[in-house]
Amino acid sequence: MNYFNKHYSTVVRAVSEFYMNMINVEDIFEAYYACLKNKRGTESAVKFEMNYINNCISLFRDLSDRTYKPSASIAFIVTKPRKREIFAANFRDRVLHHLVDLKLRPLIEKELIDRTFNNRVGKGTSGCVAQLKNDLEDCTPTDWICKMDMKGFFMSLSKSLIISMVHKFIDDKYIGEDKDDLKWLVEVLISDCPEKHCNLRSPVEMWADLNKNKSLFTVDDDLGIPIGNLISQLFANFYLNEFDHYVHGELGFSRYGRYVDDFYIIWEKEKILNAIPLIREKLKEVGVTLHPYKFYLQHASKGCEMVGAVVKKNRIYVHNRTVNNAFRKIERMTSHKRRATDKDLASINSYLGFMAIYNSYNIRRRLAIKAMRLDGFTAPNSYKKMKLSK
Repeated sequence: MNYFNKHYSTVVRAVSEFYMNMINVEDIFEAYYACLKNKRGTESAVKFEMNYINNCISLFRDLSDRTYKPSASIAFIVTKPRKREIFAANFRDRVLHHLVDLKLRPLIEKELIDRTFNNRVGKGTSGCVAQLKNDLEDCTPTDWICKMDMKGFFMSLSKSLIISMVHKFIDDKYIGEDKDDLKWLVEVLISDCPEKHCNLRSPVEMWADLNKNKSLFTVDDDLGIPIGNLISQLFANFYLNEFDHYVHGELGFSRYGRYVDDFYIIWEKEKILNAIPLIREKLKEVGVTLHPYKFYLQHASKGCEMVGAVVKKNRIYVHNRTVNNAFRKIERMTSHKRRATDKDLASINSYLGFMAIYNSYNIRRRLAIKAMRLDGFTAPNSYKKMKLSK
């Protein structure tokens, strides 16, 4: 759709003719609408939407003049499922994250192997669990399963290396006329240090016991990217693409899967153990290290925990941590005997939906019965297990 002509037909011709070979103003509007789908209710989104035409044009001019600078992010700490630091970008900046994503994701997707699952359409946590279950079903009596974790993954990523890798990728694969502008924008977004111009929404004390390798405030300027940003997820996958090809292809571990910084291998025990030093060295090339304590190696019949589920050959269970979090959350809601808000209902249904693809009939039934004490909640008609498809 020609968003710009739709609203500014008297201006677009002069602007587009003047700024040939640069990011098109219509790309800004497309990115804006893509961004709006997920972040409509935030304060910065509301402010942007109130005058979105002029705001999109302003963004376009800032890019064309190369005067754009990222705005202040909101920094806060979340404690579930584990304590971590989040930087929420301003909506204006998120529009440009979506712009980069729209232009590069289709090309990057072609480079990724089929066994990395984070932030990919049609994959996600359920895809990862389904693949792991299929791999366990295909294993032999001599196979073992090994799960490893990368230490402080997002905070160990090198900004300069990301920029170098993405610039080379754009030069090699991207054919748009706005190639130079896109490379400039990627560099501006990735090299930004949001911790130096942010607004804290959590008390400073909450950072006190956060590990140094878990915070942008305590790593070098060239290290670390914000966990919550769309392009952080996109480029994190791309960052480990060569590693994925190495483990799956060169080392020959066909039963391999990765979700962000967690990955599993199913193979003969001796071959897995012999490969660990090679895996460690390959990660070292990009500044990433294996976590020294988060290492799991068992016979494949034991299965393993992955992305909130305990996966075995014949069954998939919800992790106890997820179950306990769900019951605690509903207990807090029902303790005040109030009517359920839309946010409450969304949270409950999210838990029920997540659990529905696993063997969790009794858990979901107990959860729904407890939630019925909350005025406005209606229990589902069925607790049948949903089909888990890869």
